[in-house]
Amino acid sequence: MIDDIDDGTDDIHLVRASLERVRRRAGHVVRYFYAHLFRHNPQLRALFPAAMDDQYERLFTALVHVVHNLDHPGLPAHLDRLGRDHRKFGIADADYAAVGESLVAALRFHSPNSWDERTEAAWLRVYRSAAEAMTGGAHRSLAAHEPASWDATVVSHRLHGDHTAVVRAAVSAPYPWLPGQYATIEHPELPGVWRPYSLAGRADGDSVLEFHVGRVDEGLLSNVLCDHTVPGQILRLGPASGSALAPPPGTPAVTLIAAGTGWAPVKSVLDELLARRPAPRIRIDVVARGEAHFYDGASLDDILLAHPYLSAYWWYQERGEGRMRAAERLHTHLSGRRDWPDESVYLCGPAKFVQETAELLHDRGLPPGSLIRDPLPASVAQRGHVSHAEAFLDPHPVNWIDPDARTRPLDAQAPSPQSTAGRF
Repeated sequence: MIDDIDDGTDDIHLVRASLERVRRRAGHVVRYFYAHLFRHNPQLRALFPAAMDDQYERLFTALVHVVHNLDHPGLPAHLDRLGRDHRKFGIADADYAAVGESLVAALRFHSPNSWDERTEAAWLRVYRSAAEAMTGGAHRSLAAHEPASWDATVVSHRLHGDHTAVVRAAVSAPYPWLPGQYATIEHPELPGVWRPYSLAGRADGDSVLEFHVGRVDEGLLSNVLCDHTVPGQILRLGPASGSALAPPPGTPAVTLIAAGTGWAPVKSVLDELLARRPAPRIRIDVVARGEAHFYDGASLDDILLAHPYLSAYWWYQERGEGRMRAAERLHTHLSGRRDWPDESVYLCGPAKFVQETAELLHDRGLPPGSLIRDPLPASVAQRGHVSHAEAFLDPHPVNWIDPDARTRPLDAQAPSPQSTAGRF
């Protein structure tokens, strides 16, 4: 819980209630916020991308996330990391006050019948505490001589089947990270646009990092990384984040389940597990839309040749099957196992796949604390009924990417809440 919020409960109740009242008008709230911020602080406009549509969604999603977790004990650590990460944007301490003023102005404007002095005072206290936690994280990062960002020169780029790119880049300075974590990336063609991508490969001091980028329909950065990235280009990286790490040493048996580019963090976790002595018993299930979508199959083949004791299964849509048939066959396979109470599972992939697979595993006896998984992204799209007029004035939001895409969810007893990359 954030300290210094009244005695806690009253402020939290007031803030949550007022945010819920404007939630259906989220698009209008964030547009008003940015208009107010840039009008009164025009120097801040340069810190944001030229195209702001995606940023609108990210801001409100980040705000909802923090407000929903005000009483979670892991929130201070989450805000500390968020402040550390925000150094890459060039944000100064004074900018936090400007953001707070514009946030309150936007909420007040869109709550004409319910806003009062108590609500405003609660928002000011909550925001002040959150901003202090973020600036504290930034100060600690600076005191530790951590770079605000890292330059990484692309050394190789391979596009597989026009749908997935494997990008390898050499960092200019030591880049500390752990298997299962991700880095946010900025491409020189899209200044100000950052997206999270999991780190694959070895975390042993090697200066070359590997990222797996799946093409996203109308995706901004993913398409540039797939189609306009060549050796010699310099990417910028934010600090590594995420707490969905490998199972702890001494874990006797681990099942790794990866779908799509979820193979990237699974690959790095697998590498760490294989380096342990003794290594745990490891089973691997890799899922793809079709056989041609196993974009990094050669790497897994090499791992299996070097470690013939591993059990590995490949699941993909075969000719004549429906799109979900591969996942259904995987679930049938998983349902037939009876050893889940003694197993640890590392699960990564698209949100719906992760959710359904996690539910199945728990139904079959996997203890909640034995599952390490991606969080499920919250979305402002879930706003209940929206009229045709509202849909026209406030279009359906774009899909967003949860920047803390490798942390445990709150219901899995994570040490900290899921984070979001919405700037401010």
